[in-house]
Amino acid sequence: QMEINFKKVHTGKDLAISTIVLLAGVGLFFVNKGLGIIIAMCGLAMFFLYKGGYKKDGQGIVLQKKSEDLCKTCRPSILDYLNGKDVMPQVKEGDEGGSVRLDVYYNAAAGIAYAQLFDFRNYTYEPETEVIELHSPKSDKLISLL
Repeated sequence: QMEINFKKVHTGKDLAISTIVLLAGVGLFFVNKGLGIIIAMCGLAMFFLYKGGYKKDGQGIVLQKKSEDLCKTCRPSILDYLNGKDVMPQVKEGDEGGSVRLDVYYNAAAGIAYAQLFDFRNYTYEPETEVIELHSPKSDKLISLL
């Protein structure tokens, strides 16, 4: 199976915020040169650094990412769900009986999600599953629980 990678990308909201900060800096320049320059530079830096979205291997639709630390008791139902069984995944935050982490990259409007389950072992989260692609209605059910 091919490994799926996610690349950070700009969302429309990121670009709008960066533009507003840049324009605020330009406007302030005429009131207070030093402050205007600093804020404009922050807006410019945000264009390059502030990326809140993800794309699978740099292509396709923009996804959001959500990571949840869940109780280990949720693990069997999430594994079954990700492996295609028709069960309701249990999503309960906490560390009761140990913890697992569920990373989900998703776009609710497009009805797509990519999920990966991690076990906490040896003081680190280790991948328990590959990145699994889910489509509507399966992706919708998982997204609604996050």
